[in-house]
Amino acid sequence: MPGGKGKIKPEDGKQFSTDYQPDEKWTEDIALQLGRDLIDWQKEKDGNIFFEDFLIIQKDLYPQLISYLSEKFTSFSKLIERARKIQEIKLKRLGTADVLNATMTKFVLTNDHGWKDKTENEQRVKIVEPITGITVSKK
Repeated sequence: MPGGKGKIKPEDGKQFSTDYQPDEKWTEDIALQLGRDLIDWQKEKDGNIFFEDFLIIQKDLYPQLISYLSEKFTSFSKLIERARKIQEIKLKRLGTADVLNATMTKFVLTNDHGWKDKTENEQRVKIVEPITGITVSKK
């Protein structure tokens, strides 16, 4: 079947137009089910940490689709936020329990979850007493 604009024959099917649009594949219900499956997967095992593993590797979805669904459905966006928080909590818990490499855990928390190293700067100011007993005279 040849493709491209104007090359679809009537027996091949319909060409997309303003009058003919296929049904949306990703409805809110389907997106919500995906989000709930993601949360269930994260809760299933301690090793199920990174939500991208589930969505991109296991479900074979494109990263752009996750962004699209998050922008289109606020309910799905809230599930992604929840998955991100579960990911953060698991990283903290498993990192401090020495189950995960502490350096890599710190790296991920810093880069993916906005963590920062706490730095404290102590400033000391020494107040000098004014010098007395000196007079300046004009010549």
